[in-house]
Formats: sequence, C-alpha cells, structure tokens
Amino acid sequence: MKTKWTDLISLLTAVAVSGSTAMAQTEGSPHDLSAVTGGNACSFCHTPHGALSGTPLWSHKLSAAVYKIYQSSSLEARVGQPTGSSKLCLSCHDGTVALTETVGGGPKGGTYIAPGGSNLGTDLSDDHPISFVYSAALSAEDVQIRPPSALPDELKLDRSGELQCTTCHNPHENLHGSFLVMSNRRSAMCVACHDLSGWRLSTHERSTALSAVANDPYLQSSEHASMMENGCQSCHLSHSAGGHERLLHFTRSEDNCLNCHDGSVASSNLRTDLSKLSRHDVVRYDGIHDLKESPLAAARHVECVDCHNPHAVQNVLAQPPVVPGVMRGVSGVTVSGGVTQQVQHEYEVCFKCHADNPSRVQSTITRQITQTNTRLEFDPTAVSYHPVVAPGLNPNVPSLKSPMTVATLVYCIDCHNSDSPSGTRGPHGSNYRYLLAHRYETSDFTQESSYSYELCYKCHSRNSILNDESFTQHKKHLDEQIPCSACHDAHGVSSAQGTVTNNSHLINFDTSIVRSDPTTGRLEFEDTGTLHGRCYLQCHNKQHSPEEY
Repeated sequence: MKTKWTDLISLLTAVAVSGSTAMAQTEGSPHDLSAVTGGNACSFCHTPHGALSGTPLWSHKLSAAVYKIYQSSSLEARVGQPTGSSKLCLSCHDGTVALTETVGGGPKGGTYIAPGGSNLGTDLSDDHPISFVYSAALSAEDVQIRPPSALPDELKLDRSGELQCTTCHNPHENLHGSFLVMSNRRSAMCVACHDLSGWRLSTHERSTALSAVANDPYLQSSEHASMMENGCQSCHLSHSAGGHERLLHFTRSEDNCLNCHDGSVASSNLRTDLSKLSRHDVVRYDGIHDLKESPLAAARHVECVDCHNPHAVQNVLAQPPVVPGVMRGVSGVTVSGGVTQQVQHEYEVCFKCHADNPSRVQSTITRQITQTNTRLEFDPTAVSYHPVVAPGLNPNVPSLKSPMTVATLVYCIDCHNSDSPSGTRGPHGSNYRYLLAHRYETSDFTQESSYSYELCYKCHSRNSILNDESFTQHKKHLDEQIPCSACHDAHGVSSAQGTVTNNSHLINFDTSIVRSDPTTGRLEFEDTGTLHGRCYLQCHNKQHSPEEY
C-alpha cells in the first residue's frame, strides 16, 4: 500500500526526469546560456532556492518596464500589460535587464540581448498580442477566432485561460525553429486560432509560386520554398512587424501586396499600371484606410484591400454582375444603398467609393443634369443606364456587336480597366483618362476615328453607327467633330432627375458644347417613339428649334 512518502518520492522522480529532459533539449540551443552564467543550461533561468514566488523556480530578475501593447480596430480581445509566463520571457527579451542579473542580485550591466531579432524592446505594439483571456466568449464575439476547445494540444493556454508567449513557444525545445511548439508550415499554427473566412479555398493559400524569386530578402531567406508553405508569413510577422496594426511585414499596406505583385513572385505586375496617368493611386494614401470604416462615410482613399480580400481571393472567373473571384470577401454597398460585408456583385465594391460617399470623385464634364452617385445612375429604376446592374431599357440597339444583345450585362471593369492588353485585369491604372481601358475622347472638335472612340466601338459597331442605323444623324454629328459625350452620359440618368421622354438613350447634354436654343430658350431632347425624336438646342452655332429625327 502506497504511503505519502512513496507519493513524494514518485513526484520528485518525475520532476527530476522532466528536468533532465528539458535540460537535454535546451543544451546547445539558443537558450543555452551556460557560457554567460557559468552554470548549466537550466541555471540561467531557474534556481532550486530563493526563486520568485509563484513561478517555475524562476531566478532571472524581472523587467520593470511598462509596455506599449498591440492595438487594432479589429481586435476583440482585451489586452493589457504582460502577465504570467510572458513576464518571465520578457525579463530577457525586452532588452532592459542584463543577462546575468538574478533575483538573488547577480552582476548588473554587461551582456544584454542584442538589439533586433529576439530583442522585442518595450514596444509590443508590433508583436502578436499576449496575456489576454482566450475564451469561448471571445470566439463568439469574433467569428474568425476558433474556440479554445478547438485548439490543438500543442497550443496551451495558462491556468487563467490566457494566451501567453508559451502558447506558441516552448523555451526548452527548438525542434521547429524559433522555439515554436509545432511546425507553422502552411500556417498550421496561425489557422489553429484564426479561422479566416475563405482562406482554405483562396489563391494565396494554394499558391505554388516560389518565394526565392522575390525581390524581398525576407521572402528570399524563408525556410519554405513556396508561398503556399509560407502562408500567413508571406505578409505578416508575429514579432517586430513593420505595419504594427495587423502585423504586416511592411509599414505601408500596399507594399505588402506589391512585394509579390510586381511580377517577381506573382505573374501580375501591378507596379506598371499603378504608375500610369490615371490610376487608383494606392501609394498616395497612408494611414487612412481602416478595416472597420464605413463605406458611406470614409475619407477619400484607396488601398488594395478596399477591393481585394487577400484571405479570400480566388482566381476564378464569373459572369456579370456576379463578383469575380479576385474581389470575393470584400465589403460593399448594395444597389439599394445598404452596406454588405460580403459583396455578391462586382458593382457593390465600386459603390463603396463612387456612390453615396460624399467624398466621391466628381465629374469633369459639365452636364445638364449633374449626378456623380453611380448607384443612382445605374439603378434599375433610372430612366436610362448602361446595363451594369440590370439589362438595358432600350429594346432596339442595332449597333450592338455579337454576341451582345439587349439582355447582356457588363462589369464596371469592362470599361474601367488597364489599357494594356497584357496588363492585369482591373482598374489599377491606365494611360487614358477616367481609368478607361480604351480611348474615349470628350473634347469638342474631335476628329472621328476608330481610335477616338475605341471604348464605344468595343461594344457598338462603328459601321452601324456611321450608317445611321440607330440614329439618322449619327454620322453627320461625328463628321462635324461633335464627341459622343456631348449628348450621351455613359453611366446613366437617375429617375429622380431625368424623365423617359427627355433622357432616354443616355441623353444628358454637355453644356460646355451644347447650349439652349436662343429662340425657344430650351435645351431639351424629346423621345417621340422608336428611333424617333426631336431636339431644342444650339450646337456649333447650329440652331435646333426643333430638329426632328
């Protein structure tokens, strides 16, 4: 029958075996500082006598630093000053206490952890948050955090249920490098806690592109061969991150994208398009975008993540108006003006900036009816519109090129796109104004050619237009060097401002070219039936009082 002495002997034996195992694993590792202390591999951190109360026989002097902690608008956890085992780790890794200083009064000064690398300093705002309660309640509050019951055995919380340095690092074992408790290949550690929506099917998770071909030394020196194996580490750093909020590798958010999308790792070279005359100028803005911002009120800016969710992108095509794979998982504004966190249609991404937001871009063309809210221009209740949200209203469009029909829908990026045939699809940059994929002249006295209105002629047959198949005066107007934009507003005319009689066929005059008829004082188009109408106006000194078609 066991006695209390037998139990004590068994316990002491277990401790001795555990200690000898830990010592064997520590010897020769970066945590073996016996050369500094003159003792063995364990004595640098531990002592059998005079240790700090409530610690694992801790002997090193603790830091008195007050730390700057990690903060983020998307962080739901309540993070305070370091506690528990993290305080023990930081007694060396914040660089404020000499390696030889112990609770018993060891020698001060001399050797400290060298700056950089594992010296985290007292600014922990660029490090993964620690010392917070990782609970089921936190998982319920942030649906992209797995519950603690789902964590693998390797990732251990402390007795208070807090995530500490020792959740990810085992100071006694360096089998996986950086004293990680498990391999982080393909972000195994990261996704054990972070249940990122769309990640498992994303292009970034599955990319076989080689990290060694990157221009960035950080990726070049990666222990993993491919971006798939690097996973989260392709963009994020757990410690000493350049972009503190969300722990991005580079300080400027766009640099984390362009680090690969410059033609080195990824096939796309966005730097070329982003340097063109007309562009979504992501480089211009810094520190304005926030993950929690309201699409309806955010200050004017554009960043890659406004249009792309790097955790959910997929290299799959879709048909208008369904959102293409590269834009999946992004927030947007619906055609009714509501905010959605998961867009279903491509135009909803564009509406974030180009609809109800008061900071939206204004038109450079002086229209009879002024409207820059594209949601209202493309609304299915509008009196006339290009078919972005719904099929067009006009059942008679003889100029449409096959296979397009009056039921065909188009994407915003069918018009607003790279002007280079070899460029990456999307409105990143163009040498043409208004970020257009093709030339579209809006200046008065423009000589008509297949080049001048190349954008229009991608969908509308030039021969049909010049043969007056849809309007008996098309050729005459174009021959007199009147641009398409003098009469037509390419997006559409809101029903709140226009009428089906006066603004069908996208009619909304450019008042710098077309003026009121001096006889009647009217500036007006009237739709009088299929392929028929009349105008009251003056253009190029020619008076219509009215002109019948």
